[in-house]
Parts: sequence; C-alpha cells; structure tokens
Amino acid sequence: MTAQGDIVESQIGADLEPAFRAALIPCAEAAGLESAMAALCKDLIEDNPFFAPAALLPALDAYGDEKTRVACVWGGDRLIGLWPVEQRLFYAKLPYRYWATWTHPHCYYGAPLIARGFEEPAFRELFALLCEGEDARSFARLGRIERDGPVYAAAKAAVKANKRMAYEAGAIARAVLQGGASAEATIAVHVRKKKRKEIQRLRNRLNEMGEVAVREATPTDDIAAWAEEFLLLEDKGWKGKKGTSLKSSDRDAEWFRQTLQRAHSAGELHFMRIDLGWRPIAMLATLLTNGTGYSLKICHDPDFDRFSPGVMIEIEAMRSLLAREDFRFADSCAAPDHSMINGLWRARRVITGLNVSGCGLGSKGGLALAKALEGARDRFPKE
Repeated sequence: MTAQGDIVESQIGADLEPAFRAALIPCAEAAGLESAMAALCKDLIEDNPFFAPAALLPALDAYGDEKTRVACVWGGDRLIGLWPVEQRLFYAKLPYRYWATWTHPHCYYGAPLIARGFEEPAFRELFALLCEGEDARSFARLGRIERDGPVYAAAKAAVKANKRMAYEAGAIARAVLQGGASAEATIAVHVRKKKRKEIQRLRNRLNEMGEVAVREATPTDDIAAWAEEFLLLEDKGWKGKKGTSLKSSDRDAEWFRQTLQRAHSAGELHFMRIDLGWRPIAMLATLLTNGTGYSLKICHDPDFDRFSPGVMIEIEAMRSLLAREDFRFADSCAAPDHSMINGLWRARRVITGLNVSGCGLGSKGGLALAKALEGARDRFPKE
C-alpha cells in the first residue's frame, strides 16, 4: 500500500505478527521521526552515533537525495529498527539494482539502529521490505558494520531464521582504542617510551613559546565558536590548499556546524583542543554516546608541524576518554594504513559488509552470481 507520497509499507508476515510494520521514508520527511528515533536510541543492541538524530538529520538534510530512504520498522507504535539506505544500480561492475546502507562523505560507520529484544523481527521486516516489498531490489547490503558486533550477529541470525542467503564482502581492519584500563597504563603500552619522551620534549618547547592549554568542551562552551575555529584551522592546512577542507564547501561547512551543535546539545560530542596562548593549534571532534566513540574530524596548524600537534591531541584525547567511567571503545574511523593512529592505537576492529538476498530462488541465484563475480574480480584484478 502507498501513503504520504513515497512511503511504502510492507506487510510481509503480517498474517503472523500484525503488530510489526515496515516503511521506506523519504529523507525529506525524516525530521518527523526525531522523537521516535530518540526513544529508539535509549536501548539499542549497538550504538551508532552517526545514525542517532543529532548526526543523521543534518546529514540527510545536507547529503540526502531522491535515492535516499530511511527504512523503518515499528512494533505497534514503537520504532524498533532504523536503517538509512540508498538505491544503487551496479554491483561488481554489473547492472544489479540493490539497496545499500546510505552513508555520506563524513560517515564512517553504518550499523542500523536496532532495539534490544527486537532483533529478529526488526531485521526480518527490514529484509522483507527491501528484498520482497513493493520497492524491492535484487538484494540488500549492510555496509560498514563490525564483523564481531551485535548488529552483524543479529543480521546473520535473521538470515538463517528466514532461510535467506548472505555473504560477507569488503572487510578492512582499522585502529580502535579499547577501554578498561587507566589512561597512563594504556599510553605506556600503546606509545613507545622513546615516543613519549619526544612528545614531552616538544611540549616543553611549546611552553617556551607561550601558555599551552588542553581544553575539552563543556556543556556551557560556545560550540558554534569552536566550530568556526575548527573550520578556519583545517582550511589553513593542506586540505584548504587542495580545496577539500570543510570550509571549501558551503554544504560541508554547514553540515559540520549543525552536527556539532546538535551533538553538543544532546551530550554526544567529545571536542578537544590544544591552545597556544588561547589560539588553537590542534582540534579533535569525536561523536560519543554511551561510552562508544567515533572520531569525526581532526585538524592542526601547519605552522606547528615540527611539534607534532596531531599526535599530541590524540594522546590528550586518549587520556580524556579513558578517564571516563562509562568508556568502552573509540573507533579511529581512519584508513587501515594510517601510520599516525596505528602507532598510537594498537587494537584493531574489523569493519565489513553483509549482502543479503530475498527469500526466492531468483534472488538467491542473483546474489550467488554477484558473489562469484566479486570473487573473480578480486582474484584477477586488472593490471
């Protein structure tokens, strides 16, 4: 059935469990879900601050388009599952129409929001909506999820329970900071003694140039002012010269302002800076909720490169995060070969994708072909 323009409801399995329903919501209408999203985020099987309302709504406003939808599942009047998705037309360089996790240029994790205790019906209805519903595609791809995380496990369980086909593709490993130990003990293990001494020497040299202060944003700080200082500082470096800084794009800059403002108001922002004479020389913004952090953006003043301000602020962020009683982990969101963060954070987190078929033989056959073609491409890459 169709209602409210492009909202398409799936009644797959309605005869068995009529309380559950699923719908595809156009991104332009996502703001109307804010209160339901906030309630959903209070008890998730896995936190993902990129898809919490503070970060998701500004992102949809800035980067969403006509191909973007928010797949939702309700249990009665309660939202129990939320998965931003987009329509794609090609997979493994062949014309496959499929749904995939929607991300934007500054979104580094893609786990859907799934209410605790509703894992099976949430994924059952989501997969049915995307693979058998009125707007069904060949398959659905869960992108950028942790291989050892609860969302991956719940999705695989739903695949098995509903006799679908699924396979993993696109795994990478990136640096992660694990909680559970004191800041100094962790730094002693992760950062070599020689490196620690060098950083202290550089810190002493900075102190000779003026007062050095490490600051962490508080609820009363003017985050709008901090955001503008970040934009100016990042633009001063190589990204500004290449035209890829946030300030180089009005859309990116406004997304950054809105995201930081909303995350700060929601208590979901960890924002640090190192000042020299009350002038920032390094800044680091992290989305943080329920002890789970994801690095968002970092910048430093290129005039102070010789002092390694990027390393300094990462170490100060380690101290701050590890001192929090509820801290569990922080994902660097960095490239797998990022030498700086890999040298500081020794643990790794495997981020991968999961391709899921419909229940029919045709859908399963199509996904099997996609898997075979993807395997052939990986085995015989072009020179």
